[in-house]
Amino acid sequence: MRLRVSRRLTCLGIVALAAIVGVVVVLKVKPLRHAAGRLARKLVGITEPVRILPPYRASARRQVVAALYRAYARHDFEEAAMLNSFLAQEAFQRAWRTEEAWRGVRDPETGLIPREVGSRKAHWVPKDTAGDCLPFMLMTRLYLDPDRGQVWLDALAREREISGPMPQAIRFRPTRIVSQRDSDVIFGASEYAKDGLLAISERFGRGPWFDRLEEVMQALVDAAAVETDAGMICAPDTEVNGEMLQVLSRLYWATGRDEYIELAERIAEAYLFDALPNNNWLPPHIWDFSNHCIVRDISIIDDHGNEIIVGLAELYALEKLSGRPNAARYREPLGRFLDTVLAAARDDGGLWCRYIEGEAPDWHCHGVSNTWGYVSNAYVTFDLAEGSSKYTDEIKRTMRAVAGLKSFEWEGQHQDGYADSIESMLYLLQCFDIPECHRWVDDEIEIMFCMQAPSGFVDKYYLDGNFIRTALLYGTYKTQGVVPDPWRDDLCVGAAWDTDQKQLYLYLSADAPWEGVLRFDEPRHRTIWKLPVDYPRLNSTPEWFVVEKEAVYRVVDTATGTDLARSGEELAAGLPVSITDPSMPVRLTVSPQ
Repeated sequence: MRLRVSRRLTCLGIVALAAIVGVVVVLKVKPLRHAAGRLARKLVGITEPVRILPPYRASARRQVVAALYRAYARHDFEEAAMLNSFLAQEAFQRAWRTEEAWRGVRDPETGLIPREVGSRKAHWVPKDTAGDCLPFMLMTRLYLDPDRGQVWLDALAREREISGPMPQAIRFRPTRIVSQRDSDVIFGASEYAKDGLLAISERFGRGPWFDRLEEVMQALVDAAAVETDAGMICAPDTEVNGEMLQVLSRLYWATGRDEYIELAERIAEAYLFDALPNNNWLPPHIWDFSNHCIVRDISIIDDHGNEIIVGLAELYALEKLSGRPNAARYREPLGRFLDTVLAAARDDGGLWCRYIEGEAPDWHCHGVSNTWGYVSNAYVTFDLAEGSSKYTDEIKRTMRAVAGLKSFEWEGQHQDGYADSIESMLYLLQCFDIPECHRWVDDEIEIMFCMQAPSGFVDKYYLDGNFIRTALLYGTYKTQGVVPDPWRDDLCVGAAWDTDQKQLYLYLSADAPWEGVLRFDEPRHRTIWKLPVDYPRLNSTPEWFVVEKEAVYRVVDTATGTDLARSGEELAAGLPVSITDPSMPVRLTVSPQ
């Protein structure tokens, strides 16, 4: 049965569709394909198109989500895996459609994509198209169709060929480098490294993207020209320095190269012993390191300012967990900084604000941050490094406060606010299993998905890449990190984890025969970065169900009774699976022996 939902339905149509979904779920007849495809825009009581769907909407997808949580409540993980397969399928299809749309607007000479589709001054901008767009186009192909990912690898190579080691802005037709201020070049390079190249490396490890990441970071190390009491760093603003700390810390874990830790420690010293104590322990947006004063009287807690909070926590974890001597020096000022920000930058309910003005105790918080999970990551990281739970209750309070917001305007009417907020929750759900927060993700992502146009574009703007990023994060959340190879748009793969029995349930179905493998996720924090602890990291793909290389797992086909023993190494390489009869879905359980 294939249901295709029109973009706008009558109220009667929505009710009928929901009833059909309910019948399919209860009777477990031939799987419902594309149940969460193009969703209803005309909702109960709404006659005009809306950008952010109202909380009281009725949609077919909501019926699937409601059935999913009923299945969890009665511990029917087999049905939960089936329902998750529908939700995962939609997420992967939407990422695929957006990538396909952007593939069609590449510059014919360079293969690069513009900052904005249709602009008369089309150009490539490192801080935008390199940081937030092209990497997620490549990730889509690496997940779903590696054989056709070469166009994005070619674009990556062409960007390097034109720019050289330091990324540059590139104008199209004719191809030429655009002159920029040194500070803009530095900012663009840090964005490209941390938001783009790091994200691919986090999921896929070594490759051309990792080589380019190291090259860009070496260029930034060599370009450090801002003098501080601790030595030369790259910039006077917290965003660049925070991004640098995150990338440098992870690269040092992976490679052990001294230049990475040396620059990271100079940045940390400049903030922990100058900028922060001289700014009432709040992050200055821009700091004058020569005169030891703030340039602009504002502390940004949103994604342009919280990078330094996360970056300092990541470096502290490195120092502490690897037994480096600076951990003891950094602990007290970092703890004071985290405590001050926690007190100053949240409202009474626990929501993080976007920026702070004024001085203690007369702080004035403004707005609600859509990147609330990014800054929360810093507190989880600090606790994990310390082996403590000092901030656990406050992190959970924030998560529950966010879960209480329905159809909230995170960033006005823009999809990027939803993409960032849902990404935030997914990072933290890996650490804190809170049922209402899982339900919030499943429900609110519908709002983001409905912002996609039939063409596949979302806004025809570089931030469409963030839409893809969060769609992929959600899809792998619904499969518990299991990825089919090859992927097809009619293929449904879903998973559900039974915490009590320590067993993974998998469900596969397709409209036509399919043969391939299921690749299971590995503990990438160790295999890629050599991290001793899997702390939540910006621009990472959370690990859900992972297989250990040397461990043995029991794989049972519940329909045929086939019972196999497979090593983690074999499951990571790919478990052979086939669907010979589309009316007979495959159901598996996987558990460690």
